[in-house]
Amino acid sequence: MKHSIKKKQYIKQHPIRNPSKVMKLDRLGSLHQTRLSFTRQLVKELTKNNAQFEISQWDLDKNGFGSAVIKTIFNDDIYSLVVFCNPLNDEERSDRVIAEKWDMTFSLFEGAPSKSELTQMSQNLIIQEAGRHLPKQLTLSRANKSVRIFNKVLDNLSNGKQPSKTLINEIGYLVRTTAVYGNGKFGIGDFSKNEDKEFLKKPFQAEMLTVYLIRYFSIELINYLAKEKGKNNSVKISDKIAKHIGVGNATGLGMAPFLVNHPELIHKWILSRETAISRVFSIKELSVDDQNQIIDLIQQACKYTSQWKVDDIIQLKRITKLNLELKNIYKNKNLSALLSKNYPIKNLFEFFVNKISLETEEILHSIFIEPFPELIEDLEKEMGLQEKNSVPIEYNVSQLIETIKENYSWALKIDISHSNENHFFWYTSQAKLEPRLGIREIDDGHERQLPFDIPHQVQKAIKVLEKLPGDMTGSEAMITNPKIRNIIRRVVINKLYPYSEIQNNLVGKDIRPIDILRCKLSFFGASKYDPKSDLWTRITLFQGAPLPNQLHEKNSCEWLFPVLSNV
Repeated sequence: MKHSIKKKQYIKQHPIRNPSKVMKLDRLGSLHQTRLSFTRQLVKELTKNNAQFEISQWDLDKNGFGSAVIKTIFNDDIYSLVVFCNPLNDEERSDRVIAEKWDMTFSLFEGAPSKSELTQMSQNLIIQEAGRHLPKQLTLSRANKSVRIFNKVLDNLSNGKQPSKTLINEIGYLVRTTAVYGNGKFGIGDFSKNEDKEFLKKPFQAEMLTVYLIRYFSIELINYLAKEKGKNNSVKISDKIAKHIGVGNATGLGMAPFLVNHPELIHKWILSRETAISRVFSIKELSVDDQNQIIDLIQQACKYTSQWKVDDIIQLKRITKLNLELKNIYKNKNLSALLSKNYPIKNLFEFFVNKISLETEEILHSIFIEPFPELIEDLEKEMGLQEKNSVPIEYNVSQLIETIKENYSWALKIDISHSNENHFFWYTSQAKLEPRLGIREIDDGHERQLPFDIPHQVQKAIKVLEKLPGDMTGSEAMITNPKIRNIIRRVVINKLYPYSEIQNNLVGKDIRPIDILRCKLSFFGASKYDPKSDLWTRITLFQGAPLPNQLHEKNSCEWLFPVLSNV
């Protein structure tokens, strides 16, 4: 679709939202994917560079056990997904990251692996973290077949029938990953060793390519098994249905601290999104085509949310309310008139904002960004960052106190003496080196807690600083008081990167780690969040994305709200 809005047509950028409004967990836990999400960026990259895909090895038996290699070529580079499939009893299949056996294991390999490299991986990839891996391996992943859908789809196809669209829609994937590791973890290749490759400079592109190829493999696998089982009676899954198949993922607490541990990077992500929102709010007028596209996207969002099925009571209520509010917006008699006025998107949002939930606010922001890729494409390059271990400390004690009072007023208001504000503690498990959440009054180990109690640290630090000379340098203050080093570092980072800090007490009783997960997952491009508790969720990636043979099609990059018709 050709759009009429150009960068030069917004004159004065609408002010971006204050961190005090954005960096609350109830809002961060309401974010949806946008064009800036990493799945969307990957598909755009594959499309732009005319990526070619080839199954270069397929050594699977009639039961689907063995190995395969899927090669993709773009930007004059080759990346290969190496796959090993193994027998697995149903009782051994688990979503837990601590599992030790899986239906299939994967690695994204830089280049085309040699015979000896494949032999080495055959011995080590199947044991994942416990293996010895090669520097050319960029990612490490594993997945299980979905017990709810895989065999049903296989039976349908082997008997010459297409699977139920209702079933496909409700689950949305054939396989579900439990981890996708990258960037040097467990001995695989460090991305910093490939700084000459533009592809790896953008956040999580290697991981997203891995998942995209896992999706491709899962579809090829189900077609292969159907042919083996049904012979001439079998059919391949239709492209229409296959396009609606993504990759499932079970994500838990291991991902949650990322937003705390990488403050500068999170700032870059949030700032890019907020800048995108401000730019579309600054559009003075819309063409009729652009008006109609926004209306169509609201309608599409209605259909999408009606097909979003979960068991979690809290999320179900949110989805029900979201769907109702979207329908009310779509049917509102003022909708077309608002889009016809000056500064239409800004005025449309302000007309509804006090009548809708946070979930609806943020899905509207995704809708508003969608029609204008040319306004935001430069922001994609701003979402990566080479993090440094040091920060500038040219501030004296008086300046640090002033900064804390200004930027951490939310933390100073929390009564850290109350038991509810000291309910949880974060720690690292020895088994998987993954973050976990303990209850202080029940669980041992709080003396080894991770430094995620930000309000507590802030309040303790300001008491120390207020006893020091105002003209003392920040460096001197930290040297003489090493216990405040961590929080002073965060305070300085936050002064430079204002979207770097979640403005909630992460050890308080009311904390919902699922909100932290959802924030990060929205930037990945996840859809159909399906919480199983406050601690973990299932999601789908690449649902609705073009298949490799569809990347060349018109509007292939436009798949914000995937909907399977006739459901």
